[in-house]
Amino acid sequence: MMGFAIGVAAALCWSGLDVVRKALAGKASPTALAVFLMVGLLPPLGAWALWDQTWVADAGYWPPAVASMLMNALANVLFMRSVELSPLSRTVPFLSLTPVFSALAAIPLLGEVPVGMHWAGIGLVVLGALLLNSDLSDDWLSSITHEKGAPFMIAVAVLWAFSTALDKRALPHASPASHAFLLSSGGATILLLWLLVRGAHGELRELGRAPKRLLAAMIGFAAAAVALQMTALLFLWVAVLETLKRAFGVLGSIVFGRLFFLEPIGGRKLVAAAFMVAGTALLAAA
Repeated sequence: MMGFAIGVAAALCWSGLDVVRKALAGKASPTALAVFLMVGLLPPLGAWALWDQTWVADAGYWPPAVASMLMNALANVLFMRSVELSPLSRTVPFLSLTPVFSALAAIPLLGEVPVGMHWAGIGLVVLGALLLNSDLSDDWLSSITHEKGAPFMIAVAVLWAFSTALDKRALPHASPASHAFLLSSGGATILLLWLLVRGAHGELRELGRAPKRLLAAMIGFAAAAVALQMTALLFLWVAVLETLKRAFGVLGSIVFGRLFFLEPIGGRKLVAAAFMVAGTALLAAA
């Protein structure tokens, strides 16, 4: 049960990060924010790794770790490309499929085969997420063929699913602290190189317009989320963790959207929340 509690804490931190990102929208380019986030993670995660005083145990760590770094960096790039091509409301529903992709990815990579209650919990959470997002885009299924950004966002969901499974595959060869720091270091390097190759380093100047408190909160939530997720992977199946992230992400969007952005809570959101709670309860009991 301790692992489940850590997973919930990680999911809540990811939810908090989503709120801060929403508040920062329009105050700097998505590329600049992504680079700032990856670089900003290095001091807190580096301090955690130094305090932990562990390193990589053997060479078996590097293949899954490097693959995860590349997938995370590519996912960030594709996410930004998706929102450039299409409205977020038309593409974000596809991220709701991440728990399904995670469950499928973990079968060959980790041998984690979900049972009936796992699939039921995952299904309820995905259904709740899709129901909530249908409030933004009533005909979201048509986005697959009509929105240019949709294929990119589906690819993001797949990459996030596989990268989490690869993270867990790497953890027997390194501590969560070491892996979190190395993963962020690799991601920051890849994104910075990508920014320089594009000749878009001038976008970093846009960060001067963003509120410093929000930038600090973004780093704080992200560092806590990454640290808790890496620790939770020692106890939880990948599919369970990703489902918790999606469930509490949606529940957080409802609660925080009301508190900070005065967004209304209608019947559709309440039904979606009920599906999320039921799905999470099934996962806890499985």
